[in-house]
Amino acid sequence: MKRIILILSIFLIITSGYAQVDEKSERKFYKQGDWEFGFALNIGWSSEQTKQTSTYSDGSSQYSYTYDYTEKGFYTHLGVSTGYYIINGLSIEPEFNINLYSWEISASLLGNLCYTFYLPQKNIYPYLKLGYGLSSGPGSSSLFEFLDLKTINAGVGIKLTYSSGMAFRMEINYRNLTGSNTYSYSSSSSDTYETTTSAISISFGASILL
Repeated sequence: MKRIILILSIFLIITSGYAQVDEKSERKFYKQGDWEFGFALNIGWSSEQTKQTSTYSDGSSQYSYTYDYTEKGFYTHLGVSTGYYIINGLSIEPEFNINLYSWEISASLLGNLCYTFYLPQKNIYPYLKLGYGLSSGPGSSSLFEFLDLKTINAGVGIKLTYSSGMAFRMEINYRNLTGSNTYSYSSSSSDTYETTTSAISISFGASILL
Protein backbone atom coordinates (compact mmCIF):
# COMPACT_ATOMS: atom_id res chain seq x y z
CA MET A 1 0.00 0.00 0.00
CA LYS A 2 2.86 2.40 0.82
CA ARG A 3 4.37 1.75 -2.61
CA ILE A 4 1.08 2.60 -4.32
CA ILE A 5 0.75 5.83 -2.32
CA LEU A 6 4.34 6.78 -3.25
CA ILE A 7 3.68 6.18 -6.96
CA LEU A 8 0.48 8.27 -6.84
CA SER A 9 2.29 11.07 -4.98
CA ILE A 10 5.12 11.23 -7.53
CA PHE A 11 2.62 11.23 -10.41
CA LEU A 12 0.63 14.04 -8.77
CA ILE A 13 3.75 16.18 -8.28
CA ILE A 14 4.84 15.74 -11.91
CA THR A 15 1.43 16.39 -13.46
CA SER A 16 0.74 19.30 -11.09
CA GLY A 17 3.88 20.95 -12.46
CA TYR A 18 2.53 20.68 -15.99
CA ALA A 19 -0.85 21.97 -14.83
CA GLN A 20 0.76 25.24 -13.70
CA VAL A 21 1.79 26.09 -17.26
CA ASP A 22 0.05 29.19 -18.56
CA GLU A 23 -2.96 27.92 -20.53
CA LYS A 24 -3.08 29.66 -23.88
CA SER A 25 -6.00 27.55 -25.11
CA GLU A 26 -9.16 26.71 -23.24
CA ARG A 27 -9.86 23.23 -21.90
CA LYS A 28 -12.12 21.49 -24.46
CA PHE A 29 -13.00 18.40 -22.44
CA TYR A 30 -13.66 17.47 -18.82
CA LYS A 31 -15.13 20.87 -17.96
CA GLN A 32 -17.63 21.81 -15.26
CA GLY A 33 -21.05 20.42 -16.15
CA ASP A 34 -19.70 17.73 -18.53
CA TRP A 35 -20.69 14.05 -18.33
CA GLU A 36 -18.46 11.03 -18.98
CA PHE A 37 -19.72 7.46 -19.42
CA GLY A 38 -16.99 4.82 -19.17
CA PHE A 39 -16.55 1.11 -19.92
CA ALA A 40 -13.44 -0.86 -18.91
CA LEU A 41 -11.85 -4.31 -18.66
CA ASN A 42 -9.26 -4.90 -15.93
CA ILE A 43 -6.78 -7.78 -15.93
CA GLY A 44 -4.38 -8.49 -13.07
CA TRP A 45 -3.48 -10.47 -9.99
CA SER A 46 -4.96 -10.76 -6.49
CA SER A 47 -3.81 -11.98 -3.07
CA GLU A 48 -6.29 -12.91 -0.32
CA GLN A 49 -5.09 -13.25 3.28
CA THR A 50 -7.46 -14.99 5.69
CA LYS A 51 -7.27 -15.27 9.46
CA GLN A 52 -9.57 -17.98 10.82
CA THR A 53 -10.31 -18.08 14.54
CA SER A 54 -12.14 -21.18 15.80
CA THR A 55 -13.68 -21.06 19.26
CA TYR A 56 -15.45 -23.77 21.22
CA SER A 57 -16.42 -24.51 24.81
CA ASP A 58 -16.77 -27.82 26.66
CA GLY A 59 -18.89 -26.26 29.37
CA SER A 60 -16.14 -25.50 31.84
CA SER A 61 -13.44 -23.98 29.61
CA GLN A 62 -13.25 -22.09 26.33
CA TYR A 63 -10.64 -22.85 23.66
CA SER A 64 -9.54 -20.79 20.68
CA TYR A 65 -7.31 -21.63 17.70
CA THR A 66 -6.08 -19.34 14.94
CA TYR A 67 -5.10 -20.27 11.39
CA ASP A 68 -3.60 -17.99 8.72
CA TYR A 69 -3.49 -18.76 5.02
CA THR A 70 -3.03 -16.90 1.74
CA GLU A 71 -4.51 -17.52 -1.70
CA LYS A 72 -3.18 -15.90 -4.86
CA GLY A 73 -4.65 -16.00 -8.32
CA PHE A 74 -5.90 -14.41 -11.51
CA TYR A 75 -8.15 -11.35 -11.22
CA THR A 76 -10.27 -9.47 -13.73
CA HIS A 77 -13.33 -7.26 -13.75
CA LEU A 78 -15.73 -5.55 -16.10
CA GLY A 79 -16.75 -2.05 -15.07
CA VAL A 80 -19.12 0.73 -16.03
CA SER A 81 -19.00 4.26 -14.61
CA THR A 82 -20.74 7.62 -14.88
CA GLY A 83 -18.81 10.80 -14.16
CA TYR A 84 -20.15 14.32 -13.60
CA TYR A 85 -17.70 17.23 -13.50
CA ILE A 86 -18.48 19.49 -10.54
CA ILE A 87 -15.60 21.83 -11.47
CA ASN A 88 -13.07 21.79 -14.31
CA GLY A 89 -11.19 18.50 -14.12
CA LEU A 90 -12.85 17.16 -10.93
CA SER A 91 -15.63 14.60 -11.28
CA ILE A 92 -17.81 12.46 -9.04
CA GLU A 93 -17.79 8.97 -10.55
CA PRO A 94 -20.09 6.14 -9.34
CA GLU A 95 -18.83 2.77 -10.59
CA PHE A 96 -20.23 -0.76 -10.83
CA ASN A 97 -18.05 -3.85 -11.37
CA ILE A 98 -18.49 -7.56 -11.97
CA ASN A 99 -15.32 -9.17 -10.56
CA LEU A 100 -13.71 -12.54 -11.19
CA TYR A 101 -11.25 -13.80 -8.53
CA SER A 102 -9.72 -17.15 -9.54
CA TRP A 103 -12.98 -17.99 -11.38
CA GLU A 104 -15.30 -16.93 -8.53
CA ILE A 105 -17.69 -14.05 -9.27
CA SER A 106 -18.45 -11.04 -7.06
CA ALA A 107 -19.74 -7.47 -7.45
CA SER A 108 -18.62 -4.01 -6.34
CA LEU A 109 -20.42 -0.68 -5.93
CA LEU A 110 -18.02 2.27 -5.63
CA GLY A 111 -18.04 6.02 -5.35
CA ASN A 112 -14.94 7.71 -6.83
CA LEU A 113 -13.44 11.17 -7.03
CA CYS A 114 -11.42 11.61 -10.21
CA TYR A 115 -9.20 14.53 -11.21
CA THR A 116 -8.30 14.88 -14.90
CA PHE A 117 -5.32 17.12 -15.59
CA TYR A 118 -5.12 19.49 -18.54
CA LEU A 119 -2.04 19.69 -20.77
CA PRO A 120 -2.23 22.64 -23.21
CA GLN A 121 -2.34 21.73 -26.90
CA LYS A 122 -2.42 17.99 -26.12
CA ASN A 123 -5.05 15.27 -26.51
CA ILE A 124 -3.52 13.38 -23.57
CA TYR A 125 -5.21 13.84 -20.18
CA PRO A 126 -3.50 12.21 -17.14
CA TYR A 127 -5.81 11.47 -14.22
CA LEU A 128 -5.89 10.28 -10.62
CA LYS A 129 -8.78 8.39 -9.04
CA LEU A 130 -9.60 7.53 -5.42
CA GLY A 131 -12.77 5.84 -4.24
CA TYR A 132 -14.55 3.84 -1.57
CA GLY A 133 -17.41 1.37 -1.62
CA LEU A 134 -18.64 -2.13 -0.88
CA SER A 135 -18.09 -5.51 -2.52
CA SER A 136 -19.50 -8.99 -2.15
CA GLY A 137 -17.13 -11.85 -1.38
CA PRO A 138 -15.95 -14.12 -4.20
CA GLY A 139 -18.19 -17.17 -4.51
CA SER A 140 -21.20 -15.55 -2.76
CA SER A 141 -24.52 -17.23 -3.51
CA SER A 142 -25.88 -13.87 -4.71
CA LEU A 143 -23.91 -10.96 -6.20
CA PHE A 144 -25.78 -8.35 -4.14
CA GLU A 145 -26.91 -10.30 -1.08
CA PHE A 146 -23.76 -9.64 0.94
CA LEU A 147 -22.04 -6.37 0.01
CA ASP A 148 -20.05 -6.57 3.22
CA LEU A 149 -16.42 -6.03 2.15
CA LYS A 150 -15.13 -2.49 2.61
CA THR A 151 -13.35 -1.55 -0.61
CA ILE A 152 -10.69 1.10 -1.30
CA ASN A 153 -10.17 1.88 -4.98
CA ALA A 154 -7.20 3.85 -6.37
CA GLY A 155 -6.01 4.42 -9.90
CA VAL A 156 -3.64 6.43 -12.06
CA GLY A 157 -3.95 6.60 -15.83
CA ILE A 158 -4.32 8.55 -19.04
CA LYS A 159 -7.21 9.46 -21.34
CA LEU A 160 -6.54 9.84 -25.07
CA THR A 161 -9.22 11.82 -26.86
CA TYR A 162 -9.53 10.76 -30.51
CA SER A 163 -12.78 12.44 -31.53
CA SER A 164 -15.09 15.16 -30.24
CA GLY A 165 -17.01 12.71 -28.06
CA MET A 166 -14.80 9.65 -27.47
CA ALA A 167 -11.68 8.82 -25.46
CA PHE A 168 -9.50 5.77 -24.87
CA ARG A 169 -8.53 5.11 -21.24
CA MET A 170 -5.66 3.13 -19.75
CA GLU A 171 -5.14 2.82 -15.99
CA ILE A 172 -3.12 1.06 -13.31
CA ASN A 173 -5.67 0.13 -10.63
CA TYR A 174 -5.32 -0.99 -7.02
CA ARG A 175 -8.06 -2.48 -4.83
CA ASN A 176 -8.04 -3.34 -1.14
CA LEU A 177 -10.99 -5.26 0.32
CA THR A 178 -11.43 -6.03 4.02
CA GLY A 179 -14.17 -7.73 6.01
CA SER A 180 -15.04 -10.34 8.62
CA ASN A 181 -17.77 -12.92 9.17
CA THR A 182 -18.66 -15.12 12.13
CA TYR A 183 -20.44 -18.46 11.76
CA SER A 184 -21.97 -20.11 14.84
CA TYR A 185 -22.60 -23.85 14.66
CA SER A 186 -23.97 -24.15 18.19
CA SER A 187 -24.01 -22.18 21.42
CA SER A 188 -20.52 -23.50 22.15
CA SER A 189 -18.79 -23.43 18.75
CA SER A 190 -18.05 -20.70 16.17
CA ASP A 191 -15.60 -19.69 13.43
CA THR A 192 -14.59 -16.09 12.61
CA TYR A 193 -12.97 -15.27 9.27
CA GLU A 194 -11.10 -11.97 8.76
CA THR A 195 -10.06 -11.43 5.13
CA THR A 196 -7.93 -8.85 3.36
CA THR A 197 -7.71 -8.95 -0.42
CA SER A 198 -5.33 -6.86 -2.51
CA ALA A 199 -5.66 -6.71 -6.29
CA ILE A 200 -3.59 -4.81 -8.82
CA SER A 201 -4.54 -4.68 -12.47
CA ILE A 202 -4.21 -2.86 -15.77
CA SER A 203 -7.40 -1.35 -17.15
CA PHE A 204 -8.27 -0.80 -20.80
CA GLY A 205 -11.43 1.08 -21.68
CA ALA A 206 -13.25 3.80 -23.51
CA SER A 207 -15.49 6.68 -22.52
CA ILE A 208 -18.20 8.78 -24.13
CA LEU A 209 -17.98 12.50 -23.46
CA LEU A 210 -21.09 14.67 -23.29
